Amino acid sequence: MAAVLALGRLGTNALASMALATLYANVTGYSLIVGMGAAIDTLCSQAYGEHMAGTGEKKELGSPCGASYDQSVSHFQRHFRHLSRTIVIMYIMCIPVAVLWWFTEPLLLLAGQDDVIAELSGRYTRLLIPSLFPFVISECVKRFLMSQGIMAAQMLVIGVVAPINFFLQYVFVFTSWKLGLQGEGAPFALTISHTLIAVALVLYARFVEGGDAYAGLEYDQLFNTKKLWMVTELGIAGVLMTCSEWWAWEIVALMAGLLGPEFLAAQTIVLSASSWAYTMPLGFAIACTTRIGNALGAGSPYQAKLCAFVVLGLGLFLAVMNSTFLMLGRDSLGYLFSDDEVVIRIVSEIVPLAAAFQLADVLGCICGGILRGAGRPEIGAYLNLIGYYVLGIPIGIFLCFKLNWSLYGLWIGLTTALFVVSFIEIYMIYKLDWDREADNARQRSMDNLACD
Repeated sequence: MAAVLALGRLGTNALASMALATLYANVTGYSLIVGMGAAIDTLCSQAYGEHMAGTGEKKELGSPCGASYDQSVSHFQRHFRHLSRTIVIMYIMCIPVAVLWWFTEPLLLLAGQDDVIAELSGRYTRLLIPSLFPFVISECVKRFLMSQGIMAAQMLVIGVVAPINFFLQYVFVFTSWKLGLQGEGAPFALTISHTLIAVALVLYARFVEGGDAYAGLEYDQLFNTKKLWMVTELGIAGVLMTCSEWWAWEIVALMAGLLGPEFLAAQTIVLSASSWAYTMPLGFAIACTTRIGNALGAGSPYQAKLCAFVVLGLGLFLAVMNSTFLMLGRDSLGYLFSDDEVVIRIVSEIVPLAAAFQLADVLGCICGGILRGAGRPEIGAYLNLIGYYVLGIPIGIFLCFKLNWSLYGLWIGLTTALFVVSFIEIYMIYKLDWDREADNARQRSMDNLACD
C-alpha cells in the first residue's frame, strides 16, 4: 500500500509499472512461498500438540532408517527441525523464482506489455529479488509461532514496521536519498521492510516466546531426504491450494482490464473491499488450523472434530455478517475510492455478487484452515484447481465475452464455482475419519523421530 501511494505521486507510468511488477512478483514468487508454508501449518501444529499432551517421548518405535533417534533432543525441539527443513525447501525454490524475476522485462514484452511499462516493471522486480530471502524467514517463523498458539507476534511486528516502511518509501522515493528518477526506491524500501520483519520475528521467537523449541542448526537433519520429501509433499499441496485461488483473481483482473479502465477500476475497488472483509475469517482459519493440528498431535480426534464444526458455524455467521455489511455499503462504496460516476455505478451493480461471493469465500477459507490442520491440504488443492479452472474461469469468460455480461459474468462464474467447492469441502470434512487423521499425525511424528 505504501509503495502504491508513493509511486502514485510520480505519475501513471510509475504506478502502473509497480502494479504490474507486484502482480508478477505475487504470481511467480510470493504466492508460492505462502502456499509452501502449509507444511509448517500441519507438521508444527501437530508436533506442538503432541508435545503439550506429553506424548512425544513415550513412544517405543523401530527405526525405518536403520538408526535409533536421539533421545537427548526433546520432541518439542524436533518441532524446530520442521521449520528448518521448510526454510531449506523454500530457499531452493527461490533460485528459479529469482531467475524469473531477473528476466521480467523480456517476459512482459513477450506477453505484449507496453515497452516503457515492461522496462520499469523489470527494474522494480529485480530490486525485489533480495526480498525473497527475508520473506521466506518471516513467513516460516510467523507460522511456526502460530502453530504454538502465539498469534500476537506478527501483529506487534507489523505494527512497528508498517510506519517505518512509509518513512522509507518517502526517503527513497522523494528526498535527496532517492534511488533513481522513476521510483526505484519503492521496491528497495519494501526489501528493507521485509528484512526488518524477518529479523524482528526471529528475535521474538528466540528471546520472547517460542524459543524453547530451538534445537540449533543440525546439518545432517536439515538435508535428510526422507523428511525433506515429507515437507515437500505437504508444501506442494499448500501451493496448489493457495495459488489456484490467488492466480484465478489475477486472471480476472487481466480480463477486467480488457473490458476497459472503468471496469478494471470497479473490479479493483470491489476486490479490495472483499479482501478487507476476508481478514477476519482468515484469522479464524489460522486459529482453526493451529487448534486442530494441536488436537490431532495430542491424540484427541474428538476435540479436533469439535473445533472444526464450531469454527464452521462461526464461519457461517461471519459470512452472513460480511455479506450484510457489503450490501449496506452498496451505494457508498464506490465514492470512497473514485469520483468517476461510471465506476461508481459499476461498483454498485457488482456489490450484490460480491456479497453472495462472501458466503462461499468465508466458508471456503474456514474449510481450508480445517484441512491444513488435519494434514489434508491436497483435498482443498484439487477442489480449488477444478473449481476455479474447470468451472469458474471458463464459465466467467463465456458469460463475460460470449454473452456480453461483462464484469458481472466473471463474478458469476467464480461465485458459482466457489459455492460448489465450499459445499464439497464441507461434505469432505463431515466424512473425515478423525481417528484415522490422529493416527496419521502420530505416524508423521514417528517417521520424524525414527530418523532423528
